[in-house]
Amino acid sequence: MDYRLILVEGLPGTGKTTLSGQIFKRLIGQGIQAELLLEGNEKIPSNFFDIAGIPKNDFMGYSNCISIVTKTENYVFVKMGDCDEETASQLRRYDVGDEFNPFMSAQEYARCTLEWWQNWVGNSETESVLILDSAFMQCPINEMIFRKATDSQVKTYIRTIAEIIKPLYPLCIYLRRENAIKAIDFAKKVKGERWAKGLEGLADMGCSGLFERRFDLEYMLLSSVASIICAINGYDWSDAETKIQNLFNCLC
Repeated sequence: MDYRLILVEGLPGTGKTTLSGQIFKRLIGQGIQAELLLEGNEKIPSNFFDIAGIPKNDFMGYSNCISIVTKTENYVFVKMGDCDEETASQLRRYDVGDEFNPFMSAQEYARCTLEWWQNWVGNSETESVLILDSAFMQCPINEMIFRKATDSQVKTYIRTIAEIIKPLYPLCIYLRRENAIKAIDFAKKVKGERWAKGLEGLADMGCSGLFERRFDLEYMLLSSVASIICAINGYDWSDAETKIQNLFNCLC
């Protein structure tokens, strides 16, 4: 199998998590080693919850931190939750995953996280096929938009990730509804009232058009990697099922 990295993407409510699980099971069923990393998994290079990206020049002042996650050319990444309370508080200025962090602009976020991606690819020695849910576009684009990035900055960022992951022969399977409104309306039904209520905060963050913007950006950025676009209509995932079946027929 040529693809070592399968990226499952799409707006909320398109079935990314379900499809990721199905692909994982089919790969295992065909005797292909695979690892499934769902959104939020600490192994995903775009998951920066509770992570401080400290420039190496600043790190000496915090060298008592023992929970180093990884080091890159210019940064030391530390798990803040494993530091003592005083140190964790001081490290908040380097918090990569906090979209309200005034010290982590879109430009600094991009510099810092692209080094993490580069390091992650360089250390990916496993022969397993890696399946990542929402790691290539959803999470990175959200974080850039939350930090007031322009469309041009977002495109450059995602295309740079695409270049970095080329050694893993990535394939993006994109689940696409007719428009952003239909995708979010469906997501509200299946994810429930709590999830729907959480969307109200987007306006306060200046991101009231987040999903409409993502809908257009993601479609434009699909050309960055090999991709399969699957049309999703209501509860009908037949197009995705057919295209995934065709993919596996080619792999046999």
